[in-house]
Order: sequence, then structure tokens, then C-alpha cells
Amino acid sequence: MRNSLIVSSVLLCILSFSYAAKHAKGIDRKEPSTGKPVRNNVIARVEGKEITLSGIDYDIRKRYDFELHRLEVKLYREQRSHLDKIVERILLENEAARRKITPDELVALVDAQAEEGAKAIEADKERLFQEFLDTIKKRNPVLSERMAHDKKRGMAQGLFAAENGANGPLIENAKKNIIEMKKEAYLRSKKKEFFDELRTRAQIEILLERPELINLNITADDDPYMGGKDAKITIIEFADYQCPFCSKVGPTLRNLLAKKGDSVKVVFRDFPLPSHKNATMAAEAAECADEQGRFWTYNELLFNNQQSLSIENLIDYAKDTGLNTEKFKRCLDSGIQRSEVENDVADAKRAGIMSTPSMFINGYYVSGMPTLAYLEEVIADIEKGRIPRVEEAAGKG
Repeated sequence: MRNSLIVSSVLLCILSFSYAAKHAKGIDRKEPSTGKPVRNNVIARVEGKEITLSGIDYDIRKRYDFELHRLEVKLYREQRSHLDKIVERILLENEAARRKITPDELVALVDAQAEEGAKAIEADKERLFQEFLDTIKKRNPVLSERMAHDKKRGMAQGLFAAENGANGPLIENAKKNIIEMKKEAYLRSKKKEFFDELRTRAQIEILLERPELINLNITADDDPYMGGKDAKITIIEFADYQCPFCSKVGPTLRNLLAKKGDSVKVVFRDFPLPSHKNATMAAEAAECADEQGRFWTYNELLFNNQQSLSIENLIDYAKDTGLNTEKFKRCLDSGIQRSEVENDVADAKRAGIMSTPSMFINGYYVSGMPTLAYLEEVIADIEKGRIPRVEEAAGKG
């Protein structure tokens, strides 16, 4: 633990020195620059032919700044997390003193009240299970339509059979797990409500500064987009069709477009991860759908059916989207869209992107699953000529 603290302190000193040096020299963070001379060293020789660092399509200056930015954000998250715990402890101690009890007694009281409320969840078991089934059907419309004819989807068949009065170990276990998850979520929410109320009554001033976002100047290429063609705000999303977090970002971006209209453009670029075996073919299939002008309908269908992206499924989705299936199959079989997907992947890797979803708002890098409010904050800062900062909430990018 002591060693970990020493390492963190050293890293923080290095970052502080780097930050101060940059601002002392007047270097603008909008255009990444380490201020260090870039040595175009010879890094290999093959039968007398020299290979230099610049010859491997790798911008060391931008990558250096990007990795430094990641470290700044990581340290900020750690500091903010520790700070929040200290603030909560002080608030708890003050409230306990006000009530003339100990902090442990106050925590026990809050927990007991939450447990009492959680008991009502048990009595709501059947309704909660039905909501669970409805959610599955809503997120996987094609799956729910076909599962009765597909023996490979045995688990889904078993769950939906419950609607017709069927029962069994699978159904009961599913209901039990749903109740446990709901209870845990309820207990967390009640504890959060308690501390949120304490915060509203207290005088709290957070002075820990959020790091600025880094601008990597990623281009939109010629990829599909929603929103205004000539919008002043362009959001480029790199995503993977089997990434569960990517499926959650989609609705947020659609809500943003609904509020902002043609003042925002959202561009979709492919970044299928190696760990997702069907993601690359799904990306190619979506590009084939784009050939017929149905990219976004097909894109949404893929995200709604992330666990069913076999070749057969992809062709079925083409039918459901109203595509010319013969033309679609020829496109998919030919592999003609592979280079388009590979180009997106190459651009992402060149920038240093390693995870999905990753977004760029007018070039400013935003990772993870940003909230709608945060996206609006970033856009407002850009429109006012300010450099946006990372999202305040812990765990956000």
C-alpha cells in the first residue's frame, strides 16, 4: 500500500511538472504537443534498408500526449473517488453528531430503513419478471419473433415459455436473480439518496480541477452520419456491434440529435474488437446495408440483437430491413466492404484507441458512456471557444 502511494505521488509530481511546463511555454492543449524533440531514429535495418520511426505510420508525439492524458484522467478519477469518500465520511459524522448517535448507528439506521423498503420487492416478483421479459423482447425484436423455430436459442425459449404458464428450475432461478439484483439496486439508491440529501444541506466546495479533454483531430472519413451535413459540431463514434456499452450509447446520441437537430452531426465508424468473433462481419454487413441506403435501420437492428450475429442472422436482418437480399448477400460474400472496416480500425489504432465506445466531439476525445448532460456540456464549451473538461462523475471519460 505504501509503495503504491509513493508511485502515485511520483506520477502526480511528474504530471504537475509537465502541466506547469506546458502552460509556462504557452503551448495550446488544443493541438497536442509534448514540447520534446521528436527523434526520427533508425529502428531497424533489413538487408541494408533502414526503417525509421516515422516509417511505421506512428505519430510518437500525439501518442505520447494521448498516453499522458490517459494518466492524468486516471489519477483524477482516483483522487476524486478518495475525495468523495472523505466528504461522505465528514457529512456522516456531522449528521450523527446532530442526531446524538454514533456514525455506525446512523449507518445501521439507514440500512434498516432501506431493507424494510426492499421487502416489498419480493412481493412484486411476478411483475418484475414480466418486465424483464418485455425488456428482452424490446431489445431483441427479431429474436423474440424467431425463437420458437430456432432450437439453438433454448434458454430464450424457456424464458418466454413462462408467459404461457410454463415453470421450472430455469424460470425460478431467473426470478430469484432478478429479485436479488433489484434489491441490491434499491439499497444502493436509498444510500445514495441519503448522502445526496446531506450534500444539499451542506456547504461543499470542490476545488479539484478536472483535466481538459485532448484533441486528436480524428476525421469523419466518408462514413454514415445522422444529423446536419454541414453541422458545426461533429461527433465521431468508434463502436463494436458486440460491445454492450456501445448499444447503450446509441440511444443517448439519438436523444442528443432530437434536442439539437441539424446543429450536430453523428458519424459512425467501425472498431470491431478481436475478442468479438462476429463483430467484423457484422460491421461489413452494415456497410453493405449502407450501399442500399438503410445503414441506420440495420445498425440499430444489430445493436438490438448483439448475441445473434451469425451470417444467417445478418441475412435475416437484411430481409427484416427491407433490403434486396440477393444484392446484400453478394456484397457480403465478396468482402468488398472489408477494406472500409479495416480503414476505420487503422485510424482508431493510429490514434491510440483501444476500447469501445470511443467518441470524438470536434476532435476532443471522450471515452466510455457519457451522459446526455455531459455531451451537451462539451458542445456548449466548444461553441463558446473553451476547451472541454472530462466528465465529473466517477468512472466517466
